[in-house]
Amino acid sequence: MPVLKVAFVILAISLCLYAAPGTAPASRKTLQISEQNAQLLENIGGYPDLEVLSITCVEPLRALPDSLGKLTGLKELIIDNGNGCSMNPLLPETIGNLRSLEKLVLYGAQDPRGVGNEPGVQPGQRHKFPRSMSQLSSLLYLDLGRNGFNDIPAFVKDLPKLKELGFELNNLKTLPVFLSNLKQLTTLKLAGNDLDDLPEFLHALPNLTRIDLGNNCRLTKNFARMKELKARFPKVSFDFINQYDCRNFRENADQ
Repeated sequence: MPVLKVAFVILAISLCLYAAPGTAPASRKTLQISEQNAQLLENIGGYPDLEVLSITCVEPLRALPDSLGKLTGLKELIIDNGNGCSMNPLLPETIGNLRSLEKLVLYGAQDPRGVGNEPGVQPGQRHKFPRSMSQLSSLLYLDLGRNGFNDIPAFVKDLPKLKELGFELNNLKTLPVFLSNLKQLTTLKLAGNDLDDLPEFLHALPNLTRIDLGNNCRLTKNFARMKELKARFPKVSFDFINQYDCRNFRENADQ
């Protein structure tokens, strides 16, 4: 191949590799957003074939754009902040258009509190979930952990295919009765809440096989209660392991 043609091919490849951040090939399937490239969210509707969108630790983000609803082929929306970031963006009503969504992670992503003793970057009010969340009927996996919620949001009752619900590190004291309608549910992750018992209506869930209850300290410090739960729900595998010291865990979790 002539040297000039080789040089032209190399130049063309280089232009593709170093395209402007706002451009998006039609075949793009996965996109990871951090504070360094958060400007891509402004044109998120320009990624029509996106299947996986991950947003991590973009603390100044006030709202996800309405154009998110254009990603009708999206299968996973993941906003997972671990324990090091605090995010509280407003979710758009257009999120209900994501009818193909199977996995939604909002771990620490609807939390107006700061991290540790630091104040939150966002305004302190808690946003309401869009009513259209009830339209996410293809969801198999939902994680609402570490948001300081007192209750499991009502939209969860409208997710008939849900198999796994993560609600760790919140302030839950009781489970809502509507969980008994989620017949496909196999796993409840409830560690780090304030439960001291489980309701009988969980027997209505034929596929439920795993419940994580570590650091529900009123429960996991009571060996008799843990033994009783195992006897009442013999088909369920329980995890009662406390990862934190129960003597001050609730105090720190509520800050």
